[in-house]
Amino acid sequence: MRPIRTFAAALALAMSFSGCVIQTDHSSVFNHITLHDGSILVHAQNAPDAVMTPSGDLTIDGKAVTLTPDQRDLLKQYYAQVMMIRDDGIATGKAGAAMAGHVIGSVASGLAHGNPDSIGPAIESRAKGIETKAMAICNDVEALRTKQTAIADALPAFKPYALIEANEVTDCRSQ
Repeated sequence: MRPIRTFAAALALAMSFSGCVIQTDHSSVFNHITLHDGSILVHAQNAPDAVMTPSGDLTIDGKAVTLTPDQRDLLKQYYAQVMMIRDDGIATGKAGAAMAGHVIGSVASGLAHGNPDSIGPAIESRAKGIETKAMAICNDVEALRTKQTAIADALPAFKPYALIEANEVTDCRSQ
């Protein structure tokens, strides 16, 4: 039964990342980063929202923050990294859904052909692929954490929004 548990764990992990990592309309795994109308909203407790655009513009509490070219470049990188997390989450979710269909087919085929021993290896090889995709998301989260720290160091107004902690990267990798 190990293959079924492997599949279940991989599917649960994939579904937890499928669009939920960074999602539209105020929902994210971090509970402080959302996408809305092409902009990133970064929420911080007891602080107004920070809004970041793809071009690296930053507003806090509706007021434009004056940026140097280097600060703007860091904000563009942050934006791109958030989008990468979203895209990798969607790809992982799709792979998880495809795996579910494959598992059902493998189980049916293995049982119909009297070869239940073929089920486990097929499931495990697919689960490894999803695990690899999920680890890519964890790498993305680590890169985003690095970018948020660089922004907070270069732009003190962003410090309240640098909320991704090292343990979130560690937790992601231990799923």
